[in-house]
Amino acid sequence: MPSQQKFSMPTCAWHWEWVPPAPPGGTDDDPWAAHLVELYTAWTAEGLAAARKLWPKETGELEEDFPLTADAMGRTVAAWLRERAGQLPAWSRLAWGAAFVNDKPHWAPVPVVVEFRRPGADDPNYLLETMGAGGIESDARTPVVEYVTTLAGDGFRFLALGRTPEGASYGRVGAALRLEIPQDGGASESGVDVLLTTSVADMGLLAVIGAGMEQLMQEIAAASMPPPGGGRAPLGFVPGVQP
Repeated sequence: MPSQQKFSMPTCAWHWEWVPPAPPGGTDDDPWAAHLVELYTAWTAEGLAAARKLWPKETGELEEDFPLTADAMGRTVAAWLRERAGQLPAWSRLAWGAAFVNDKPHWAPVPVVVEFRRPGADDPNYLLETMGAGGIESDARTPVVEYVTTLAGDGFRFLALGRTPEGASYGRVGAALRLEIPQDGGASESGVDVLLTTSVADMGLLAVIGAGMEQLMQEIAAASMPPPGGGRAPLGFVPGVQP
């Protein structure tokens, strides 16, 4: 007799944000850190509650002595992301993502370095070589490349399985996009090459990072377009573009 049980594939959704510049005068009163605390409070409430109930059984300590809090997690993540963003050159920004499996947060934060460059050649295919999309020495196999079309230009994303000198596996993930951005007056366009890079050690995350990277590409393209009535694009465009 055939089974009546129904199976469904898990769904994965992504949430992306930019790491903003650090506020002047320190981070004691940082609205962005408070924002991350709010996010982590919502995202971790169920998991922390379950872990807190198990705490006395596993340690023999009181439940109220449970050391993890959403506030501490949010502020730790904010400090870590700000430190990474502060190491980037002026033409780069740090994006971070969270992946949700069946509407529950599963991976966060996933950092992606986004570089904004002046085109190095008229033909954007040079970006394939620049990004190592054809493979590099540390790759265990040839990267998988998929092409992407956005509202503001075309690009590609790739995924390669690499190995560290110690033999550990990791995912080398990248993407590139030639943006064609209408200028004020609509008479001409300005080309900007956008390069996105990250690496992934979790093989489960590696299975879904491609879709997340493409979503980030689409969001960057949409935010680079000026509003229909004219004015400044939401992205701003960026503090600087690499010469």
